[in-house]
Amino acid sequence: MSLDHAISFAPTFVLVFFRMAGLMVMSPLFGSAKVPRRMKVLFASVAALGGMSAIKEPVAFPDSLAGLTIGIGGEIMFGLAMGLIVSFTFIAAQWAGEMIGQQIGFNLSEVFDPQYGQGGTLIGDLYFMLTLVIFLAIDGHRLMLIAVYDSLQTAPLLSLTFTQSFFDSILDLFTASTVLALRLAAPMFFTMLVVDLAMGCIGRAMPQFNVMTAGLTIRAVLGIGVLLVGVTISSDALTASLESQIDFVGETWRNYGK
Repeated sequence: MSLDHAISFAPTFVLVFFRMAGLMVMSPLFGSAKVPRRMKVLFASVAALGGMSAIKEPVAFPDSLAGLTIGIGGEIMFGLAMGLIVSFTFIAAQWAGEMIGQQIGFNLSEVFDPQYGQGGTLIGDLYFMLTLVIFLAIDGHRLMLIAVYDSLQTAPLLSLTFTQSFFDSILDLFTASTVLALRLAAPMFFTMLVVDLAMGCIGRAMPQFNVMTAGLTIRAVLGIGVLLVGVTISSDALTASLESQIDFVGETWRNYGK
C-alpha cells in the first residue's frame, strides 16, 4: 500500500471505526463491562476493516473542523442507537426479573451485573442471561454486524440524519419493552395476590396463626414454582421481541434514504 493510498484510507477507516465503536458501547454482549476495553477497541477495528469493503465511493469530508466533529458525533450516535434498540429487550427482561424477585423476597441479595457495571438481583440476572442465550441462539450478534455493514451502503458516512419518525419508532419499541416486562412479571403478580388474599383470610379466621412467618415461606415456595414455569414460557416472548427489534434495525438502515 502506497503512502498516498494509506493517507486516503485512514480517515474513512476512522469514521467506520467510530460507527462500530458506538455499537460496542451500547449493544448487548459487546457492551458488557466484563469485556476489556482493549478487546472492544480491537473488535471494533477488525469490524471496521471488514466494513471498508462496503465503501464504494470516496467520502466527501467537511472543510471545517466543526463539521467533521459533528459528522464523527453522528457516526457514534448511529452505533449507540443501534445498540440501544436491541438492548430494550434485555432491559425489559432484567426489569421483569427484579419485579419477580421483589415479590418472592429474593432481592435481599444482590450480585454484580457485568452488563451495566452495577448491582443486580439474582432473578434479574437470571432473566438477563436467558435473554443473552436467546440472543446468541438466533445469531443476533452476527445480524447486528450485518446491519451495520448494510448501513455503510445505504447510509453513507457523514450523511446520517435522524427524523421524527425514527424517534417515534424508538419510543414505540421502548413502550413495547415496558409492556413485555409487565407481561413477564404478570403471572408472579397474580400468584402473590392470591397468596396475600388467602393469608389475609386465614389471619382473620385464625388470629393466633403467625401469618407473617408462614406467608414468607409460602411466597418463596410458590414463587419458585411459578418462576420455573415462567422462565420456560418467557423464552418465546423474549425471542419474538429480540427478532422484531433486530429486524427493525436491519430494515431501518437497509431502507435509509429510500
